[in-house]
Amino acid sequence: MADTHEVYPNAPLALVAVEVRFPNSADTRPQPMNLQRSFRDLLGDAWVIESQKVQQVTFAVNTAGAVPQAMPMLTIPRFTVRDRTLAVAITEESLTIETTRYRHYPEFREIVARAVAAAAEVLLPDGIARVGMRYIDEIRVPDLANETPSAWQDWIDASLLAPQLDAMSDAGFVSTGWEGAAQYRTGPDQRLVLRYGPRTGYVVNPVGPLKRPTPPGPGPLFALDFDCFWEPPDIPEFDSGIIMDTCDQLRRPIRALFDMLVTDQLLAEFTKEGNVG
Repeated sequence: MADTHEVYPNAPLALVAVEVRFPNSADTRPQPMNLQRSFRDLLGDAWVIESQKVQQVTFAVNTAGAVPQAMPMLTIPRFTVRDRTLAVAITEESLTIETTRYRHYPEFREIVARAVAAAAEVLLPDGIARVGMRYIDEIRVPDLANETPSAWQDWIDASLLAPQLDAMSDAGFVSTGWEGAAQYRTGPDQRLVLRYGPRTGYVVNPVGPLKRPTPPGPGPLFALDFDCFWEPPDIPEFDSGIIMDTCDQLRRPIRALFDMLVTDQLLAEFTKEGNVG
């Protein structure tokens, strides 16, 4: 499919993910190894099985209140390319595709379509409970290396700044940080949630199970976390065409809002040749 949006050589994307949830299943056992191999083969020759163990936690209620109790480790079948910048995970309840090396949407869409088709053939889900798409940007600019969070007003839209930032500063009350969230209705049973704010360090762990190809230094950043999702009131049939059309619909408001929130000065930074975080 055509993509009319510009691809920035120094884009701030740290993670892009798609999750498809199925109707709840009571079975929490890992998928059999023969099924995992079949799923891997459908993804392609470049993929390997690298399952991940996750600690489960439940809460028991007694006179002292809710008390967390550790349960046995849960093994989640996970498939990755060899440099660990792209991964697919499957459970009885979901299919998740994540990448830290995002070049452009048509390329990522092909990977998602392949994973969805493999799930349809191997997992035989009963239907669709939710489709979600997430883009996490870690915006860094060199001029903020030793600046306070208020310096972001030169780089991002004023709607992302702390309330009355200049007035409070003029009164001697300098903002040291803030967090915000907004929700939008983007279509029938569709929502977009944006979480944002200045931070230090990382939003996406550069040395986690999914590796970041060229992680930046842990300095000041401005996080834009877009989470767009579709939660149908019924249980549609698990259909690859429906899921991929939904992904296309979910991406549009994410990109539209991103373009509204960055300044021309920041876009100039994105178009410089350099490493992508």
